Amino acid sequence: MSTTPPRPARGRPASRARSTGSAPERSRGGRATAVADRERGRRRPARTPTRGTGTGTGLDRLRILLVATMGAVLAGYTMLVPVAALLTGTGGVAVTADGALATAVPLWLAAHLIPVAVDGRPFGVLPLLPTLVVVALVAFCSRWAVLRLGGRVRHDAGAVVASQAGAAAALAVLAGALLPRDMAVTAPWASMIGAGLVAGAAAGIGVVHTCGAPAAWKRVLAGWPGAALAGARVAAAALLLVAALVLTVALLASASDVADTAERIAPGAWAGVGVLVLSIGYLPNALIGALSWALGAGVSVGIARSGPFGVEPGPLPPFPPAVVLPVTTVPTAAVLVVLLPVVAGALGGIACRRALADDAPVVDRVVAPALAAVVVAVGAAVPAALAGGALAGGPYDPVSFHPWAVLGCALLLVGIPAVLTCAGTELARHVPMGGTGRSRTAVDRARAARDRRRGSTVGELVERRRTAGAPARRADAARDDDGGHDDLHPYYDAVTDEEEPGRTTTRRVDGSAGRDPAGDDEDPGHDPDDGDSDDTGDHGPDGRRADRDTDDGDPSDRRTDGRTDRITRPRDRSRDD
Repeated sequence: MSTTPPRPARGRPASRARSTGSAPERSRGGRATAVADRERGRRRPARTPTRGTGTGTGLDRLRILLVATMGAVLAGYTMLVPVAALLTGTGGVAVTADGALATAVPLWLAAHLIPVAVDGRPFGVLPLLPTLVVVALVAFCSRWAVLRLGGRVRHDAGAVVASQAGAAAALAVLAGALLPRDMAVTAPWASMIGAGLVAGAAAGIGVVHTCGAPAAWKRVLAGWPGAALAGARVAAAALLLVAALVLTVALLASASDVADTAERIAPGAWAGVGVLVLSIGYLPNALIGALSWALGAGVSVGIARSGPFGVEPGPLPPFPPAVVLPVTTVPTAAVLVVLLPVVAGALGGIACRRALADDAPVVDRVVAPALAAVVVAVGAAVPAALAGGALAGGPYDPVSFHPWAVLGCALLLVGIPAVLTCAGTELARHVPMGGTGRSRTAVDRARAARDRRRGSTVGELVERRRTAGAPARRADAARDDDGGHDDLHPYYDAVTDEEEPGRTTTRRVDGSAGRDPAGDDEDPGHDPDDGDSDDTGDHGPDGRRADRDTDDGDPSDRRTDGRTDRITRPRDRSRDD
């Protein structure tokens, strides 16, 4: 009986024939396939990652740069408008929108460290807190821009830094032209350069923090420069802590004077808020002043000068951060404050030593902390130069934190402890300890002998001890023979190969080699060629010669040459019988 294969369903190809199974199973499978097809068609594209691919067109890159640049400028200016309105209102002036916008322009210039002149009087003591806020804002916008462009250092970082610096420089010139009539920028070209440097430095910080250092920088920082930067970070943080500690102690010590000054210049609560905001703006300046005071450079306000080593009395401005400066007297124990920067330098040296390899040469251990001290000193001197300036030409003009003195004091108080901490042990090995040249030569010989003894093996030491007294043993054996017979002493008269260094040997009449324990000088009364057999016991001018005429054969009457390691051959008693 023949069977025929089943035919496919009518009107359908064989590949699309209905699958076997029950009807409910086929219906569920069909619905699942249809739902999967609909979901595949509705699938959304993947979200764009935070870091760009860097494959956009030139117009896209320009759009990103414009957004980042204008965003930093407008955000910084917008944040200063409420501050300007608060300061204007606490001063007793009616607050308006136009007035707040106009007052924010000189504040934006001050945030970029651009001094202005009020009624022809220069005002250069600018608050540094708005500058720090602007730097943080520009760094954040630069980070966003470089990430959107692709995050490549060589291709994207330069464009971001240049755009931020150029925009800040151009707007500084424009803001100088928009100042009120009683205000003016002291030097327009300086304002353009200063604003560009501030914005460019902030953008550089954001770009390097985002993209990382270039490969060339990493290769350079792989050795002692990297250790120097590690030490500089630790020392700078320690100096910042020292400045905060000194400022806190000064505020606590003069708390009553600060409260009286604030109440005198701002009698009401609303005016006190304005003085508080202005004092907070000058808080970084006060911190730099505390650092200068702790380093020994001191602070000057007009003719008044204060430092840990002395003061010069003078008037101080009625401002809370200024009245903490002691200008009448300084405690005697205040000179101990200079030890705090020394501790900071020691911590920086320890950081350098830990960052260096164990087998690093002495040069690297000296150069790394020295470079760290230079970086810290420059980092302290530059803010000291920026925090001071002219003060309207009055009795408090100028305000100076002595940047050059800060630079020198930081190099000494931080650099010397850092170098000694990092390379003190290695440098001590190369310092002579004094004494004459002869004594130093003796010390060197003793050190060389000690090194040779340490380098010898146990076998060499045993062989050297055994062969050290061989010539003397042969001489004693010859003296033990009463009849002059050599048949009981079959030793060959030969000089040993290994001799102790520093001792001399003399050739005796019988051909044996003896050692002179008293030194290299021979006995002036002894002639080695006179043929006297009694001269064999002569070992130098110390009088240790054995008297052979009175020798009665008793071994106890024989004299030795004083050597403790000599082994005398026992006498043969058979010939006495």
